[in-house]
Amino acid sequence: MNSTKSPRMLAAERQRYILDMIHESGTVSVVQICEHCGVSSVTARTDLDTMEREGQLKRTHGGAVPVTQLVIPAVPQRVHKNARAKQAIGRRAAELVEDGETILVGSGSTTLAFLHWLGEKHGITIITNDVNGLIYVEQFLPQATPVCTGGILGREYRHFAGPMVASSLSDIYLDKVFLGADAFEPDFGFLAEFERTATTKVEFMRHARKTIILMDSSKVGASRSFVRFAAPTEVDVVIMDRDPGGIVASATAGKDGRSRVVLA
Repeated sequence: MNSTKSPRMLAAERQRYILDMIHESGTVSVVQICEHCGVSSVTARTDLDTMEREGQLKRTHGGAVPVTQLVIPAVPQRVHKNARAKQAIGRRAAELVEDGETILVGSGSTTLAFLHWLGEKHGITIITNDVNGLIYVEQFLPQATPVCTGGILGREYRHFAGPMVASSLSDIYLDKVFLGADAFEPDFGFLAEFERTATTKVEFMRHARKTIILMDSSKVGASRSFVRFAAPTEVDVVIMDRDPGGIVASATAGKDGRSRVVLA
């Protein structure tokens, strides 16, 4: 690939170049990115950090290499939708996790973004039914213990569901569960796209004192049929990038009027 220095590129162009270099050469360096893209080393490292959080590469000293074939081998397109909002929500949610804590984490693209921000936590245990999440914890969070629920593997979305989820959690009760939502209707509640997913979320909620929903603003208002897993007031915290018109805050407020919405 021609490495002649070119005018400063947009972020998307730089990241395409980075991926092309890794594909061709098996590695890319910060120096190469700076020379080819016309950016500073700070910008180059920021691009690499962002791409690592998104599972596109693995950082090394002075550059990056490909992720192995085991790292999120089939990421659905939804992972990249509203990625900035999901990262902000994940970062805010990570502030609620304490060192040494055991947490339940449901499947989904926003909860996967949440896992990306747990790198500074120590001695935590993460119980999840999400295959992509398990792989991420195993490869990128060496200070955390990954625990997998049982269940039937849904190949398309790569998470476990079914009766074995309940049996694997039968002796577990802990402080916090972090769940995503596919939609929210103010008069109805938090919704999942599939019945089996909703059933699994309900089961997760039964095993935690506090339910924390991670949901970007695009999920407010269902665009098609979904299955409810929680009424508006059955959750404790809703972390969002923004709450359009205060709809979620109003619907989830209990008799005391306390807002359950936290903005990232």
